[in-house]
Amino acid sequence: MSHPSTMELAQYAYAAYGASTNHRTHDGRQMPEWEELGDRIQQAWVAAAAAVAQVVIEQPAENAVRSEQSAPQRPSIGRIVHYRLSEHDAGQINRGRKDFHENGRAQAGSGFVGHVGNWAAAGDVFPAVVVQVFNEATVTVNLQVLLDGNDTHWATSAAEGDRPGAWAWPGRV
Repeated sequence: MSHPSTMELAQYAYAAYGASTNHRTHDGRQMPEWEELGDRIQQAWVAAAAAVAQVVIEQPAENAVRSEQSAPQRPSIGRIVHYRLSEHDAGQINRGRKDFHENGRAQAGSGFVGHVGNWAAAGDVFPAVVVQVFNEATVTVNLQVLLDGNDTHWATSAAEGDRPGAWAWPGRV
């Protein structure tokens, strides 16, 4: 595929400028059509287009455009991450939910708020709120894990990773 000529680039740039200014000049007048511009003004647009083409088209792309690499994310209080339950986590959660039902508190109507929710299994992933950041080198945090129920799980000293008992940044969707 061939590159556009500098004349074509100048016309594209002029049209883009018009689109961005509602087809008004710097002093508010209606912009003339490209064909109505004088030779001197057209040549100025062509010279500007040639200068841009020199930098953008003729030089290798990696030299012309610097891609800004974003800094790695860091957890901070209040951020949402994903937490993968460990075998130990799932056992604690399910024990609390089972105890609530077995001790009759679910039927007592006493106003006691117990652990109610769906069964938790090792490997399940839930959203979690960062409540404390400890070690930036290992990115160790405490989390309130939002379970599939009316309760939460306190995950302590969790490190970043994709294994059970670790947290990870949510993927982009």
